Amino acid sequence: MYLKNNTIINTKKKILKTSHLSKEGHIASSFSVLNILNVLVKYFLFKNRKYLNNFILSKGHASLGFYAILNQEKYISDNKFYKFASFKSQLGGHPKRNESIFTTASTGSLGHGLPILTGMAFASKNLHKKNKKFFVLMGDQECNEGTIWESLLLCSHYKLNNITIIIDRNFSRESDLSLGDLAGKLSTFSKNIFKVDGHDEKKLLYLFNKKNKSQTPKIIIANTIKGFGSKIIEGDNSWHHKYPKNKLELEQLAKTIKY
Repeated sequence: MYLKNNTIINTKKKILKTSHLSKEGHIASSFSVLNILNVLVKYFLFKNRKYLNNFILSKGHASLGFYAILNQEKYISDNKFYKFASFKSQLGGHPKRNESIFTTASTGSLGHGLPILTGMAFASKNLHKKNKKFFVLMGDQECNEGTIWESLLLCSHYKLNNITIIIDRNFSRESDLSLGDLAGKLSTFSKNIFKVDGHDEKKLLYLFNKKNKSQTPKIIIANTIKGFGSKIIEGDNSWHHKYPKNKLELEQLAKTIKY
């Protein structure tokens, strides 16, 4: 049983509205990662309201979820948020590199976020001798990309324990190409692998804060539900790229958001 979170419920309703206005957006994917993004934005990506340039949303099609949390925390305005995916909007259907909207890398074609972040983490640790921590949020089917495993080889070889890799494990495309025992496959590259309920923010916060005493990246497999919070959208792959087509459907969907 999940606890009711009025702030997140309101944020999800704004995602629905924005998707309706733009006729764009991956609602189900955004709901899947919203609790993860909520914890990251609140506690790890900013200091004194200043962007630390330490996060990549490799699961780029969930950009609406990231923008929604930035809007929730007052980093971007309602006016900007509701112009999502409109002509000349800074907020695209996939992230475009732009530090004014806290976007480190352009992503969308899956498998790019971890390679980019690996280079950043290597430079920070080995060239600049800094203790900066880096975070990347990926989708589980993104792990079918060869670039992910090439990057993991580098992370392991260069002992990049300043990276936290979060995998949104929602199993939405498992029937297309099964990842099987994902933790087992990843154990070759990291001694620091955790499984967690990706909608339990207290457990997420604990793991993000947990000190990495190994010389390998921290990998968090966050078990989630695609479309989490709406019984209409949850687990229905037809909602992967659908949007509320009219105000009546928007209102009906908004009423289904329970957490």
